Amino acid sequence: MIIQSLRLADFRNLEAAEIAPCENINIILGQNAQGKTNLIEAVWLLTGNRSFRGARESQMIRFGAEVFRVEVSFRDREREQFLSFTGGERKRKILLNGVPLKSPSELFGTFPAVIFDPTGLSIVQDGPGERRRFLDTAISGLKPAYGRYLAQYNAVLEQRNSLLRDAGRYDRFADTLDVWDLQLAKLGTILSVFREDYVQKLRPVAAEIYGGFTGFSEAFSAEYESSVFPAGTPLTAYTEELIRSYLAVLQGERENDRRMRCTTRGAHRDDLSLNIDGRPARVYGSQGQKRSCAVALKLSEANLIRRITGENPVVLLDDVMSELDQSRQDYILNRIRDFQVFITCCDVSNTLRMESGRIFTVTGGRVEEA
Repeated sequence: MIIQSLRLADFRNLEAAEIAPCENINIILGQNAQGKTNLIEAVWLLTGNRSFRGARESQMIRFGAEVFRVEVSFRDREREQFLSFTGGERKRKILLNGVPLKSPSELFGTFPAVIFDPTGLSIVQDGPGERRRFLDTAISGLKPAYGRYLAQYNAVLEQRNSLLRDAGRYDRFADTLDVWDLQLAKLGTILSVFREDYVQKLRPVAAEIYGGFTGFSEAFSAEYESSVFPAGTPLTAYTEELIRSYLAVLQGERENDRRMRCTTRGAHRDDLSLNIDGRPARVYGSQGQKRSCAVALKLSEANLIRRITGENPVVLLDDVMSELDQSRQDYILNRIRDFQVFITCCDVSNTLRMESGRIFTVTGGRVEEA
């Protein structure tokens, strides 16, 4: 997929902007607080997802304006399309090729994109919850059924935990735990199989990209770590045997769970192990190595979207250059050739090694091609 033109009006501090990006690397250059990330955020909004900055639509409207507007013409593998998004929340209007959509979620899959922003480092350096969130979001984008299974799992988990937290309810309804355990085992097994399959596909792609960052002087690996199934358990298919194993773990931990007042084992406790040269990146990685891991995961996500759907997502990299040495910067600028990429950065010297592409400068909310 290629963005052919992008137009913004009254989006945050961008009163009016229009760019015609190239098909490969597009640098968004400017000092802090000038509007670089705002441009990236506007593009991301067209995917149907919420702002990666956690903002409401009303917060994206330029001060003094009533609504913002983002318009893009793009070419996918089948045809040219036009998408218009007018917000905020009470005056939202979304048109895809002139046809109105009821909600942003109807855009899922129409305008695929992958984003890295500074909070993406949490995938590597924070706790397991961030890595599970990465997996859940990436898999849901490819397999909508996974998102439904995840929602069902969380609902059943909440019911089970509610019993465990309330001693009075537990005494009255303890016999219903068998029902919740079976449902949790079935849904948890489904999630585990999906996650293991995704990590198996992700691992070699991420290792290749990370190797490109480092000239293959460092080895990257990723492993799915289940809190239920022992390492090495084949999670290649959804089977009754796996469900029974999951159920046995829940039942074996029941008294401990009652003492802890929560479910201590399950898909909600799983992790994604990220290692550099066999050592945990979270503990031993430098800031540059952690950033490289996070970017490699995001670029791998883009590769898997292309491989599975046949459509190239747009890659959005916000403030990715900081804490990367020259060789890693060179890889991002010159070796990502299969995607249209937008990169924000502050230092013009970071762009000097770029072999081809376009540079747009952002100053005080004004965007111009350099």
